[in-house]
Amino acid sequence: MEGLKLTLVTPNKRFFEDKEVEDVLVPGYVGELNILPGHSPLITTLNPGVMKYKEKGSNVYKSFVISWGYCEVGPNGVVVLAETAEAPEEIDLKRAESAREKAERALLSQEISLESIIKNQNKIRRSQVRIEVAKGSGSNTAH
Repeated sequence: MEGLKLTLVTPNKRFFEDKEVEDVLVPGYVGELNILPGHSPLITTLNPGVMKYKEKGSNVYKSFVISWGYCEVGPNGVVVLAETAEAPEEIDLKRAESAREKAERALLSQEISLESIIKNQNKIRRSQVRIEVAKGSGSNTAH
């Protein structure tokens, strides 16, 4: 089976470019997308979540926590442009737990705008995903 080329970029860092992979899973706006060789071209927005990929010849998925961003699937492979991305070993668990608690407290505020609700819900989602990945949940499985 022919592989895919995967590129992961944030405004601050190019993690890798044209990495040979067999399979990519991204947290799409309407749910997880599984991208295999031959996938139809598409561009989609991404929600905070876990991007997983399996390198060519490997049976183990590697994970990155990403914040919102974009994913493009084209004839040259998959390009993920994320606001932020972190490998499991880069995650500061205490900081992620603190960020989640702070966002939860903000949501309980009596005087909170709709914009703040959405912003804090996204912070909670991102923090929760960071905590799960840092603790090793789901880093080597497809789903």
